[in-house]
Amino acid sequence: MSGVYTTITIEREPEEGQFLEIEVECRFEYHAACRGARDSCGGVLGAGPQLEPDEPAMLEFYEATADGKTIDLTDAELRQAENQAWEEIQDAMSDY
Repeated sequence: MSGVYTTITIEREPEEGQFLEIEVECRFEYHAACRGARDSCGGVLGAGPQLEPDEPAMLEFYEATADGKTIDLTDAELRQAENQAWEEIQDAMSDY
């Protein structure tokens, strides 16, 4: 597990008809994919049938802050943050 921080820009409507762009820092916990246990086959460890399911990579959302204050995100804003975080993870892996 490792922390992933990403920044998104969202629009909020503080007053009727006026929109305000806000920089929001979102914190996620990244869980890497994990291969499930396999039985041995012919003396080769892990070559046999699957004993446990594989676990896909996932992001777990923790918090969103703007100007040092915790804020709630809408479902669309959360999807935007998750997509941005996945892009950053993929960029980091391709640079590695």
